[in-house]
Amino acid sequence: MRKFLNVLEFFKTTLWVNLLVCFGAVFLGGFDYFFICFLSFGFIASVAYKEYYRKKDYLFYFNNGVSKIQLLISSYILTFFTAVVFGLIIFLKNKLF
Repeated sequence: MRKFLNVLEFFKTTLWVNLLVCFGAVFLGGFDYFFICFLSFGFIASVAYKEYYRKKDYLFYFNNGVSKIQLLISSYILTFFTAVVFGLIIFLKNKLF
């Protein structure tokens, strides 16, 4: 359970950077580009931010039993599920209203 909470905390810190990067795609091309950017460029940008500015944070996660590979894979899986939830919300909003 502690490992999952650590992965969730890592995901939350990458999510904000990912969303900030991807909002530019909304203004340039709409929500279709948002999802493409969210799953590819936005995630890579958020991981690059963590690599460049928060490199020492990986030591905290490693000391709690979560490797860097586990963090990245788990974070991408959570990013994918977040994109699916966003997609469903937008789809339902467009269908119902």
